[in-house]
Amino acid sequence: MLRNQTYDGGRSTAPAARRARVRLVLGLLAAAALGSLLWWGRWETAPRHAYPDTYWYARQAVTMTGTPPAEADRFAARLVCRQGMPSPRPGVSCVTATRGWAADMPPRYQRIFTTRPGYSLTLAPFVLAFGERGMVLATAALAVLAGVLAALAVRLLGGGLLSSLTATTLLFLLPTGFWLSRLLAEAGATAFALAALCAAVPLLRPGGTTRGRLLLGGTVLAGLLASTVTRPATGLLLSGALTAAIGVLTLARRRRAGWEPGLVVLTAACGVATALWLGLSAALDIPGAAETLQDKFTVHFTRPDVPDPWPRLVELNREFWPAQLNGWWNGGAPLAASPLLALLLIGFAALFRALPGRAALLFAAAGATGLLTLVAHPKQSEADRLVLVIWLPVVIGLAMLLRGTTRADPAPGAPGAPDRVGAASWAGEPADRASGTDHPGARTPPAHPRGTAPDPCSDPTVGARRPPA
Repeated sequence: MLRNQTYDGGRSTAPAARRARVRLVLGLLAAAALGSLLWWGRWETAPRHAYPDTYWYARQAVTMTGTPPAEADRFAARLVCRQGMPSPRPGVSCVTATRGWAADMPPRYQRIFTTRPGYSLTLAPFVLAFGERGMVLATAALAVLAGVLAALAVRLLGGGLLSSLTATTLLFLLPTGFWLSRLLAEAGATAFALAALCAAVPLLRPGGTTRGRLLLGGTVLAGLLASTVTRPATGLLLSGALTAAIGVLTLARRRRAGWEPGLVVLTAACGVATALWLGLSAALDIPGAAETLQDKFTVHFTRPDVPDPWPRLVELNREFWPAQLNGWWNGGAPLAASPLLALLLIGFAALFRALPGRAALLFAAAGATGLLTLVAHPKQSEADRLVLVIWLPVVIGLAMLLRGTTRADPAPGAPGAPDRVGAASWAGEPADRASGTDHPGARTPPAHPRGTAPDPCSDPTVGARRPPA
């Protein structure tokens, strides 16, 4: 039998793989269409689409197109007022009051936004082409991209079409959907984070080529950096958490079976993303955690800097968490259990039940950064926005639970296909040995009647070794 060739009804796997790729692309297009409808539904759920941060993102995006600063101020003020942000000064025209409020903000505060250009860079070409409507279209495009990447992550993990569309649906129905449909950086930061996680999934499996691993590692690095320059609190914590989690996994695996190149590349990519942003922040004096704490404790730099921002943060967390945990536990009322907390716990349990350990660790570490963000910025009024990424493991875990009840579409070996070798490929056994494909030393499987082909779903001899005589 020819090497790396199997048969299904007398046909080569090459056409089957092409059909699987077509089905994958069509599935992702279906996820894009579904995500567009769900985004529009979430957009319409609340009349307010703009917030104070929106002003600065819009202003920076318009400035990037070459618009003079004065006109950029007017554009940003008109946009946030038309998108539902109330006037900063009751009784005064919203546009006039917003421009006055912005002019009064210290340059240190404005610099927090100008040094995170990811979202504004995405907005700029849309704004140049479509004006104010361009900001809405750009945000929608980023949110739909996040929905498509959630579906792709499920396909890469072995889920089928129904599971992938469920992931897209959950992303927009859970609290993530609300913030993905606001004119804020959350849509871009979430999409770029999911891009990094999608590229990380194949690196968790042993095997592959050096070139392929380097390309995936570069994609992880690019996704993490893009998320960081869009929303540093999301990207930097995600990079650091993945470096720690995958680094521990890499060292543990080395003790048992030696270095796994995929895990080494993934750890290096996450570590480089973390170190690169920290180095750039120091070299370019980009506002970091200490500056954002001063912003908080000085009321946007309208008061003198405090000498002890970190001890104040510790004390603030001591006061914040009891009330916040009570709100999560019982919805703020005695004996009134929070359905979102229950859903969160069920989602994490589903993640570890439906996925191999290392894949579950990847998404759980990503979700944990939501809590770390809230520790760094304990603010009750923005808690659901700050912990946004904590819902990503829930989306993946609940969607993957459907894998056991539905058949995945892609053929084995195709992009996004379920892994026919099962746990063996995640645990380090070579994929060819686990799947039964030809390799040096493999034994020939039993012959089948002429004109028939082995059915990998029903024939237990496929991929199995013949017992010794």
